[in-house]
Amino acid sequence: MLTRPTLAKLAAGAAATAIALVAPTAPAGASDRTGGGELRVFAEEPGHLVPGNVNQSESLIVDSVLYSGLVRYDPKTLQPVNVQAESITASADQKVWTIRLKKHLTFHNGEPVDADAYIRAWNHTAYGPNAQANNDFFRSIAGYADLQAGPDPDGDGPQQPAPPKATKLSGLRKTDDRTFKVTLSEPYSGFRTMLGYIGFHPMAKACLADLKSCDEKPIGNGPYRIEKWEHNKVIKTVRYERYAGDKGASRRITFTLMDNVSDGYAAFEKGELDVIRKLLPGDKLQEARQKYGAGLIEVPMASLQRIAFPTYDARFKDKRVRQAISMAVDRKAIIDKIYHGAHVPADGFVSPVFPGARSSCAYCTYDPEKARKLLAEAGGWQGGTLELWTNAGADHQVWMAELGEQLKRNLGIDYVVKADLPYTQYVEKIHANGMTGMFRSGWNSDYPSMENFLTPLYGRNGSTAVTGWSDPRFDELVARGNRAATAEEAIGFYRQAEDMVAEEMPAMPVWYVKGSTLVSDKFTNAVVNPVGGEPVLAGFTRK
Repeated sequence: MLTRPTLAKLAAGAAATAIALVAPTAPAGASDRTGGGELRVFAEEPGHLVPGNVNQSESLIVDSVLYSGLVRYDPKTLQPVNVQAESITASADQKVWTIRLKKHLTFHNGEPVDADAYIRAWNHTAYGPNAQANNDFFRSIAGYADLQAGPDPDGDGPQQPAPPKATKLSGLRKTDDRTFKVTLSEPYSGFRTMLGYIGFHPMAKACLADLKSCDEKPIGNGPYRIEKWEHNKVIKTVRYERYAGDKGASRRITFTLMDNVSDGYAAFEKGELDVIRKLLPGDKLQEARQKYGAGLIEVPMASLQRIAFPTYDARFKDKRVRQAISMAVDRKAIIDKIYHGAHVPADGFVSPVFPGARSSCAYCTYDPEKARKLLAEAGGWQGGTLELWTNAGADHQVWMAELGEQLKRNLGIDYVVKADLPYTQYVEKIHANGMTGMFRSGWNSDYPSMENFLTPLYGRNGSTAVTGWSDPRFDELVARGNRAATAEEAIGFYRQAEDMVAEEMPAMPVWYVKGSTLVSDKFTNAVVNPVGGEPVLAGFTRK
């Protein structure tokens, strides 16, 4: 069985992550800033809105205002900052974590956000048969294995796997209404950092009772509550006045759902939108720089654009084929031609935004001669016309075609770009190991750690391990990093694991993303978080 990938990382645009950020308190006496008006945001149709099953960029941006978590990531330092948590403390061995919640926290239906709210959410997401996209994030908590079905005895045959042995994580224990303890299977010093990811957000009791309805009209706990979701048209939210944290600056946040960024840009120019929160089309980016100046916010992101190889396809089994293709690509030329130099050519598998990142990818160096030699050693390309896959609606086919031209010129490989599948169908095809060629699989961090660029993408049970490649030695190195006593000590193990990936090349990094968010001059306090590059919408303040 294939673990469902973290879809945010296959995002249709440039960035996605779970952001538990809320707005700064508005200045007293500023009626517009406290009354707020409406903030109109470009978005695409979400798949799900229940946090345990949310990891698409289309869903994350909506949930970033509907839900709040235990911590958020500071946009400047990237460090976790308490939001709903009053305190998060670890035992001396960093294996038992005590979480105490702030007072007076409520869901939008009035239910308390208490210890039970987090425990029920985590148990639901961790229980394998519930098939929640964020299931894998609970792997580190004691008892996780007992919540998963047994191995499939006959693959695609009629026999069913053994059912889970338990329905609740043994590592979760409530000590009082506002406090619960989390026991991990192994010590993990980065656990608090993980907790800003959306999969760890709470769930209302009413939501658990009717999950389908809650997915359609979420019972959140964030600064905004949902009013209406008219599919493929609009999602309307309004400020939740009982929110115990900093109130949202706008009275309403409306997400206008469109098929592609180009339509969003056209709507922005007509004054119909206030925010476009994705990378703009190549030519429009340069135009926006000249036309809107400071209204275009460009920040380095903890995000990586990459091309994945389906190693389950015999044509890509030999790592020399993968290495050759990577070395035949001039990353800088693509970035300069299509994006006017907006991004940074990738020379590693971890975003340079994070501590420990460094140049690790020798096969990311543009060297057509060596690429041809490697391909010849592997017996040459025997796969016919190479299919380059991406999703429709986000203009990725433009740079994919440029990459294909380079492969044709440098390696003599004919290509065709396949960009006809809508995002959801594209992701489903990836999930099913159905890719018939190289495919775009961008990665946007869930939380600020090197480990988050490794385990999900290349671990044996990684939530977005969609290439078919795995290695137990890699898993052990990451595990040793997780067990390290300090973050500095962990980096050494994570780097060794990254070096394995850099040699095997199950995916080729293309560029480190610089996020672009276009904001109307009617708003101020526009902040974009490098962890995912998403705008902190609750803080946008009308002038």
